Amino acid sequence: MPLTAPPSPSPSSSAPPAGATTLLRAQRTSLALVLGGLTLALLLGGWSVYSRQKSALQWALSAQGEQLQIALNTPLDAARQHVMGMRQSAERNLRQPAFNDAGLAERLERRNLAPLRDAPWDRIPQDLAKDMGSVHVNPASGGDYRRELNAPLGALGQAVAAHTQQQRLVWSYFYDASQRWRWVYPAQARDELLAATGKGDMGAALATLWDSAGTTPLLAAGPQRNLQKEPVWTAMHADPVKKTPVVSVLVPVYLSDTYVGVMGADLALDALTAVMQQHPLPLGQAWVVDTEGRALAASDSRATLPAGPYTTENGWMRYALRGSPFSLVIYAPASVVGTRAVTQALPVLLTGLIGLLATAGTALWVTRRFALPALQLADYVQNAEGPNIKRPPKAPALWQPWFDRAARAAIDRRDQVMHHHQRSNQLEKRVAQLEAQARASDSKT
Repeated sequence: MPLTAPPSPSPSSSAPPAGATTLLRAQRTSLALVLGGLTLALLLGGWSVYSRQKSALQWALSAQGEQLQIALNTPLDAARQHVMGMRQSAERNLRQPAFNDAGLAERLERRNLAPLRDAPWDRIPQDLAKDMGSVHVNPASGGDYRRELNAPLGALGQAVAAHTQQQRLVWSYFYDASQRWRWVYPAQARDELLAATGKGDMGAALATLWDSAGTTPLLAAGPQRNLQKEPVWTAMHADPVKKTPVVSVLVPVYLSDTYVGVMGADLALDALTAVMQQHPLPLGQAWVVDTEGRALAASDSRATLPAGPYTTENGWMRYALRGSPFSLVIYAPASVVGTRAVTQALPVLLTGLIGLLATAGTALWVTRRFALPALQLADYVQNAEGPNIKRPPKAPALWQPWFDRAARAAIDRRDQVMHHHQRSNQLEKRVAQLEAQARASDSKT
């Protein structure tokens, strides 16, 4: 019975399994994607932390600016309320002469050792002058000033109290609208005033005070410029006597519709500087500026005020100071805010970076220790066919016996195949010899 070939197996409809090399490439791609995703997550998280820190810094700077604004309002409000209180006293005394001590000026002049026409209180006892201030009169002016003097002297108690509580109030004063005389507290000696103004007579010295470094108090607070009769702040100028930088707050004094004079007070700019130094900013610089953009005070005396405009679009914060034409401006460059935000976010960023490196290191260690050797072993077994068997690749010590065993198994399979191949060749040769002998014997018969 003739032998028949075994039926060929039916072809499989499923796709062939992926090779070990393909799996190796897929493993490397997956690892790269995972590490890339973690890196992207770290970058996005770092940016989120940086943005939150930057917003927190800007909020803190804004809150600090509001606190500094409130603190700066205090000395300005006190000076303004002080002169308004003096005006109320003077105007009440003008309306109601019965409140005045009509003989006060005469009694004080009688206390002088040698009364002077242009400085009638100049030689009263020192303890009395300390509490009363000074009066200076233009000798060329006519009329008796004594009755007019009694009205502003009603504010003397307020002036003494204000200067006791506010050490940086330099002077409080009343200027006669006709420019004939003035009263000032604390007292200024005649010789001191003449020396400070560089004048030889009281008329010329008073003319210097009426001008007051170009601020012209009587004109600034008078009806020509101040119909509303509101407090008026002057520009920064040097005090004519002490030569310290000051700003003056002025209020007009009226009797009905008649402009009588001006009550004023000089506030040293050191008062604003002291407040700013007591409330340091977390970052950036701050200045108090007037309407012309001139700096009155600064949080850092070494800082130079940049040119305006001081708008939020240019990175500035601006706060109006109550009841004055002055403003608090704060400038924190974006680079400074960004650097501080990075510094504060750095611990979080470093923690995330360390976590990423630890995760990446762990993934690489697991891959090199287990996943990669397993795939390399599969690839080696898959390709360990045929007569030329490659040497096992270098592998971790844990996996080296498995590679050696796979290599020995491949060699054994190769030897068995070669042995079977040799036996098959020998059998084929033997069959061919027998067939040849059979044909030869058949031919002989």
